[in-house]
Amino acid sequence: MTDRGDTATRSDESADLFDDFVDAVLDLLRAARRTGGAANNVPGDAISVPQLVVLGAVSVVGDRGVSAVAEQAGLAQPTVTRALTALERRGMVARTPHARDGRSMCLTLTAAGRAVLEEKRRDLVGRFAEIWESLAADEREHAVSLVRRLSAVTDRLV
Repeated sequence: MTDRGDTATRSDESADLFDDFVDAVLDLLRAARRTGGAANNVPGDAISVPQLVVLGAVSVVGDRGVSAVAEQAGLAQPTVTRALTALERRGMVARTPHARDGRSMCLTLTAAGRAVLEEKRRDLVGRFAEIWESLAADEREHAVSLVRRLSAVTDRLV
């Protein structure tokens, strides 16, 4: 049986932990905002993160058109259209009329686009591996679910 003092202490500890959680989430949002510009570019080839995401989506669903690429990428269609225009200008994506629907376009990666996608994915995986290696074993056990949950929380907050 616990007395009121124990309950109050646990409640205070829980409140303190919740306050720490709120501070940590706000720190995460501030860091994302601070690094927004820097995090928007992938080092090296002057390709933006949205462009890299679009390259990846084109490799999966490009034959289904811009809407499918936008959905696969999780980006707004105007963002995808701008990215595709830039990628096409740089010779990384080719647009051809759809064989059955002349109103839509098929999107394919060029050899240059495939090479950039593969290189940048390797670079990002290497950077993520460094972060992973810096985590303690018990932190690794929770990292995946925690990052996914924080991502969902962030989506609801912004």
